[in-house]
Amino acid sequence: MATEALSGPLLKKKISKAKKAPLSFAFVPGKKPEDSILMLHKKKNPSLLGKEAKAEGDSPKFAFGTIKINGKVAELTCGRHFGQLAKQCKKFLRANKVQLNVIIFSEDGQEIESDVEDLPDDPEFDALAAEDEAEDDGQEPQQDSQEEEEEEQAQAVGPDAGQLAQRLKAVQPAIMAAPGEAGEKLKKVMGMAVQLIKAGDLVKADQTVTALEGAVAKLGNAPAAPPPEPAPAASNDNDGKPDTKALIARANALKQPIGAVQGAARDKLIAALTNAAQLIKSGDLAGADALLTKIEAAVAKTAGTASQETAARDALPPEAAKWFAAEGKLAPLVEKAMQEKKGDLDGINRAFNYARELAADGAYDRALAAAGKVAQLLKEAASATTSAAAQEAQDAIPDNVVPFVQSRLAWINTRKALHQQISGLKSAIDSTTSDVEGLEDIPSRSGKLFDYLNDIDTDLEDTLEKLVETPEGDARTALKEQARGIIATYQGVLDTPFFQAVDDNGFVATNIRGSALDSLSKVSAALAS
Repeated sequence: MATEALSGPLLKKKISKAKKAPLSFAFVPGKKPEDSILMLHKKKNPSLLGKEAKAEGDSPKFAFGTIKINGKVAELTCGRHFGQLAKQCKKFLRANKVQLNVIIFSEDGQEIESDVEDLPDDPEFDALAAEDEAEDDGQEPQQDSQEEEEEEQAQAVGPDAGQLAQRLKAVQPAIMAAPGEAGEKLKKVMGMAVQLIKAGDLVKADQTVTALEGAVAKLGNAPAAPPPEPAPAASNDNDGKPDTKALIARANALKQPIGAVQGAARDKLIAALTNAAQLIKSGDLAGADALLTKIEAAVAKTAGTASQETAARDALPPEAAKWFAAEGKLAPLVEKAMQEKKGDLDGINRAFNYARELAADGAYDRALAAAGKVAQLLKEAASATTSAAAQEAQDAIPDNVVPFVQSRLAWINTRKALHQQISGLKSAIDSTTSDVEGLEDIPSRSGKLFDYLNDIDTDLEDTLEKLVETPEGDARTALKEQARGIIATYQGVLDTPFFQAVDDNGFVATNIRGSALDSLSKVSAALAS
């Protein structure tokens, strides 16, 4: 059962409970404060809540953790956060008539940022909190308890972070021993799996770990998965409906044999199994039963045959099959557009990646809708004359915003280069330490290097984009000041001990801090023009 995004009186009532005890929270900013997504839950894992909120929101930014109300202050202890979280969260609360200051803490209790001022008293909020304090802890509403029990039962279908970590640890020696280019690729994929587990994206992490297990088996470094034992059919002891526990057992029993399937068929079977898990969570037990039956038949059909992909496609819901067909047609066209540098390349990339993210989360209907946008952009790109289109775009940019356009593109490229340099540093560390006794676990932890880039986010490029679109005047002046403030924040991040030392790492030559500071200085110069 998905958690509801909160607003208005229901938000005020729910968040008042955080005065009594911390609640899990997830927050996704909106284009306007009132469009933001805030979810709260008494028991749900914050990372799972974060995934639900991200799926419902429109922004790639999201935060999750726990929230505790202390007087007029909402204290957010974050497992994941983004820049200006305190300000955006406070604006959302104010838009919903919840008067609270906001302080953001890291998991180790260090204050990250805050938005604090003198606030008027709110008798209504205080009264709600007093009611919560007066409640007997053993007398929770029956409906709430039942919903929480259903959610916990549904979550049992999904992957478990601890189990994923154990599976990853089991294949790590074989991956580290894999020679040549194949071994390097497997190490990178293993690093991706670690990052997905840390981010709480357990479904994608499960898919990645399963792919690693299959690759290791194929290389001969581990035995292939045995054929599945026949799973008991779901019992119909609840008014003719399949039993939830039996469906969960069948879903879990399919994971290992699906991991042994090779090629694209495995990806499609994983997608089908994910869809079955979502049907169980939503209470559609009959639909889950029918889909699991198809998957079991497809797995049996693919065992030792050359028709794996066809059988896997048969097990997918119609929308999934349509998506995989559309993706196969779009991918080479997108690549062609990138090579020819024709059309709205940023728009094409954003739309195609968004469609793929939706499909990875099982939202195939929305992925197909997004694919339509990709097709339209590709059609426009195909009809464009590169030189004429480029000249027209250049002519359309007023002279007084050209420096902002150029510095924004340069900063975007710098951020990409930062990630590439950190990735190169991680690979060098992994390769140096993998065979050193006592340091074997370093490759599984070096992914934390990417966390240092979290505070160098997209805020500057977003602000510069608004600046380009805003006519000369007070509004543009205000955006310039906002951009300067963001630059100062980034420069502060780059002055922290990690960034001051990273280019003297001893593993590989990098220019992470220097290139970032140089690019920021060019943006500052553009803002002064």
